Amino acid sequence: MKKVIMNKLVTIGLIIVIIAGVLAFYFVGYKYIIGKSQAIPYGKFVKISNVDYAPKGKILIVEQSWIGCPVGAAASWVIYNVLFHYGNLSYYEHYSDPFDKAASNVPGLIFTGFKPSGVVEYEVVYTYNEYLNATPSGQPIPVNQLIPVGEQVLYAQLPQNIAALMIKYETQVPLINYNNASALVVKPPHLNFGLLITGPNGTYVLTGALVSPKLLEGYTPQYVMSHLDSFSAIVNESNYIESYILYAAGPLASQCIY
Repeated sequence: MKKVIMNKLVTIGLIIVIIAGVLAFYFVGYKYIIGKSQAIPYGKFVKISNVDYAPKGKILIVEQSWIGCPVGAAASWVIYNVLFHYGNLSYYEHYSDPFDKAASNVPGLIFTGFKPSGVVEYEVVYTYNEYLNATPSGQPIPVNQLIPVGEQVLYAQLPQNIAALMIKYETQVPLINYNNASALVVKPPHLNFGLLITGPNGTYVLTGALVSPKLLEGYTPQYVMSHLDSFSAIVNESNYIESYILYAAGPLASQCIY
């Protein structure tokens, strides 16, 4: 009888330990997941809303960069490789900031306009000049005012709700493994490269590099343009953006296939 009672006590003890362990895992894990959900991955799209901010019957791609941005220069080839299927892009060839310490003189394209041929529309805002010390129009910016002035430029050129979203995910929402927002992990702090895709199926945001600028250092814009298909990173990221255009498109997806 004592043996039976002891066995029951051991069993009950094990059950209590297991329940306690499950509860501990649940609460700790839940807290961890909630904490992680408040951060976003570097250079990857995340769905931030089910709201469609595009014009009715359209998918809208919004890019935020700056004239001398090495990340933006590298990304420009991906954006070109996607958008030329959806309309006519106007641009000029360019090199990124020659004094940037992370990557200098990266060949890229500065976009000056886009005429859509279908449901995909595109807007770009460049917040700073070549050397990250003025607006593109030439207004000088003190180094400690780069973020607020960049925000002013976005609000001046984009719909208020879209500008607010891009600013939020660059200045307030931390990047996973960086413990800070995109605009605050670079030196000096400034609005970084960002993309937003919005359509009937919701809104997606990305901040950070699509393609490592180092990959393109030493090439000319002419060489990159004529060898786009030989850069696997550009091809892969082009397909990646295409997939999120289709996600955002929802019922319009069939009109995005070329």
